[in-house]
Amino acid sequence: MLKVNVGLSRKLSRDFNSTGFSVNIEGEVLANLSDAEATIVKIQEFYDVAEETLQRQMERHESDTAIAARDEPVTTPSQPPQRQALNSTTPPKPQPAAPTQPPQRTAPSSGEPATNKQLQFLLNLGKRHGLSTPKLEDRIAEILGRRIGLYELSKRDAGVVLDSFTADSKPATASH
Repeated sequence: MLKVNVGLSRKLSRDFNSTGFSVNIEGEVLANLSDAEATIVKIQEFYDVAEETLQRQMERHESDTAIAARDEPVTTPSQPPQRQALNSTTPPKPQPAAPTQPPQRTAPSSGEPATNKQLQFLLNLGKRHGLSTPKLEDRIAEILGRRIGLYELSKRDAGVVLDSFTADSKPATASH
């Protein structure tokens, strides 16, 4: 067992102001140190997750929605934002979603929702296989035998998909 600790940081500067971003990921890798290349590949997966996470956070910070939110006046605790009553007959106004954020997650019908770590790993595996999110969801449908959105996966379903992806990427062993 090999313990891996990956840390990345970036600084964005604009108009004599700077904002720092950092991410640290720690985990364990089952690796045979005699196979250096396989160990490097496994460690690179941690860097890929850290890089993707850091990039998304920076994009979220730079999005139009985030910039607009920083320009809005701050509400005091004595003046909370108005909420619409649950039994109101007028439909709520749609809120624009930030373009870099994933869609709202709905509770999966078959257990606890997939963890963010599982979803991030799936997105990275999809990226490595050259799959866009819709193509990744097509692959998920093939594996699970039913159509389901990436952000609607349960922990169990995500595990099945991850197992399938990782089994596909392992080198074939010769059997006699």
